[in-house]
Amino acid sequence: MKISRLILCLMVFAFPAFADDNHPSTIEDFNRAIAINPRSADAYFDRGLLWVKQGKLSPAIADFSQTITLSPQDMEAYYSRANAYAQQKSFMQAIVDYNKVIELDPSDATVYYNRGLSYSNTGNTAQAIADFTQAIKINPDYAASYHNRALSWDKVGDPVKAMADMNKSIALDPNDALSYYNRGNLNEKKGLLNDAINDFSKAIQLDPDNAQAYTNRGEVYVQQDDLPQARFDFSKAIEIDPRMAVAYNNRAIVYYQLKEFKKAWGDLNQAMALGFAPDPRFISTVKKAVDRTSN
Repeated sequence: MKISRLILCLMVFAFPAFADDNHPSTIEDFNRAIAINPRSADAYFDRGLLWVKQGKLSPAIADFSQTITLSPQDMEAYYSRANAYAQQKSFMQAIVDYNKVIELDPSDATVYYNRGLSYSNTGNTAQAIADFTQAIKINPDYAASYHNRALSWDKVGDPVKAMADMNKSIALDPNDALSYYNRGNLNEKKGLLNDAINDFSKAIQLDPDNAQAYTNRGEVYVQQDDLPQARFDFSKAIEIDPRMAVAYNNRAIVYYQLKEFKKAWGDLNQAMALGFAPDPRFISTVKKAVDRTSN
C-alpha cells in the first residue's frame, strides 16, 4: 500500500506596506484619488496593494500593470505583480516579472527564492535549484531555500543532497513542522522507517492538525505491521479532515487485515463517495469477505 504525498512549497509574498497612514483606506478613496490625478503611479500601486489585501488578485495585477506603465522602473510594482501572478498560479508570468526585479536589484535573496518556487511549479527543477542556491549564497541562513532545494534534489533523484539540505533547514528552523514532515517522507523512501515515524511524530507535535502527517505515519506503521497504531493514525486524520478520502481507503485496508470486513467495506464506500478510486481488486476482495461472513 502506498499513500499519496502532499509535499508543500513555502511561498514568501513580500508585498510592500503602505507608505504612511495618510493614504486612502478604501477602494472608493483610491478611485477618487485616481479620478483627480489619473497619472498617479502611487495611487494605482497602493490600490493594487489593497486589492491584494482583499484577496482580489486580478484587479491588483491590473493596477500594478498601470503603475508600471506610468513608472517603468518601479521595482516594487514588478515584485508585487510577480507575487500576485504566483498566487494566481500564473507562474510563467510571475517569472518574467521576477526577472525584471532581479535585473533592477540582484541582491534580494527572497526574489530568487520566489522565482525558484515558480520554476519548480513549471517543472523546471534545474533552474529552481539554481535559484534556491543563489538565494542561499546571498543569505546562508535561508532555511526555506534549503527546504525547497531539498525537495528539488529529491525530484531529480539525489537523496543524499536532499537529506543534507532538509537537515540544514531543520537546524536553522527547528520548529518548522513542514520540514520534519518532508524529512519523514525522505526517510520513508530510504527505508528508514523508525526515523520516518520520529519525523512525522515531530511534525504532529508542532502541528497537531496536520492530517497528512497522521496519514503518512499510519502508512509507515502498516509497513511495520503495527495495525492498531496505523488504524489510530488514519482515524485521527479522518477526525481532523473528514473529507480525506485516502485516509478512509487506507483504514479500510487495515480493517480488512484485522478481519473487520464490514468496517472495511464502509470505509471503502466513503472513500469512493469522496472521489477516491480504490484498487478494483481490493473492492472485490472486501465485498466477497463481507458476503461470506454475512451468510
